Amino acid sequence: MEVERTSRPGLSPTTIRRIMVFFHNSRGSVLLLLFTACAIIIPTNSQPIYNSHVCLDPYNETSNDSYRSSLTTLLGSLSDKASQNTSFYNDTFNGIYGLFLCRGDVSNDTCQICVRYASQTIASRCSSNRSAIIWFDECMLRYSNINFFGKEETLPGLLMWNVQNLTSTEETNFGTLSLMYGLMEEASVTDLLFKADSRPGGNGSEIGYGLVQCTRDISVSSCNACFEVLMTEADKCCKVKKGWRILAPSCNIRFEKYSFFVQQPSATVPSQPVPGKAHKNRDGVWISSETETNYMISIKETAADPSDESSVKDA
Repeated sequence: MEVERTSRPGLSPTTIRRIMVFFHNSRGSVLLLLFTACAIIIPTNSQPIYNSHVCLDPYNETSNDSYRSSLTTLLGSLSDKASQNTSFYNDTFNGIYGLFLCRGDVSNDTCQICVRYASQTIASRCSSNRSAIIWFDECMLRYSNINFFGKEETLPGLLMWNVQNLTSTEETNFGTLSLMYGLMEEASVTDLLFKADSRPGGNGSEIGYGLVQCTRDISVSSCNACFEVLMTEADKCCKVKKGWRILAPSCNIRFEKYSFFVQQPSATVPSQPVPGKAHKNRDGVWISSETETNYMISIKETAADPSDESSVKDA
């Protein structure tokens, strides 16, 4: 893979994200540039903060109406459940499996609004796809025609980081790692599989804030395994950064130098895990997004299987 970065004058560095998508073909290791876009996000008091989405497995026109109708019913069921003060829920309808997960610290009203936005947005942007996932700051929603319940999955995933670095190696090694691994250990013994907290750096300097969470359809051991995969990715890209987050289907982790979560988590009764059939990871995607900077990206790719029609779609 070859990556080239150049500045692009004239664009506001505080409002632009660059997103590059790496597509991993299940028939072989394929790195493919599928999407580069700018997303201008204007948060409001009521609208959730959009991060990204991935659409997979397009279906043919002959099956569009039937699948779309079933998907509409399923997404409506998820939205209805979010309105019943539930922060996590999974359901199936006519061979389509779906779930949502709200961040463990947000209010019931915030969760409900986020799931409604997620359902509407994913239905609009991935209307011709059998599988999709969408991430907001406050919630995640996904669906698929393959049963993923109970299955630990780390792809597709979204990676974002702050371009500013931490001030010392000591702070990186002791402060961030101590906070994040401590949160993971604590989250694994909670009903919500969620933990958020803050802690001073290794030298007692600037406070770091961390958050970790798993979907509640997977086991504790699968949750810990998911965290480990994401921490490995964070170590590769972001260990010297002031802030970063990695969002995956089964878990997510985030570290910042400012407070981004509600200090008192909302009390929500978790839904019971639904056992699922194990299956191999299907076509996976890593999305990397570097905030507050401008750069161009070029990817050197290997040959893809021309018979594979899987794709990723974004606006």
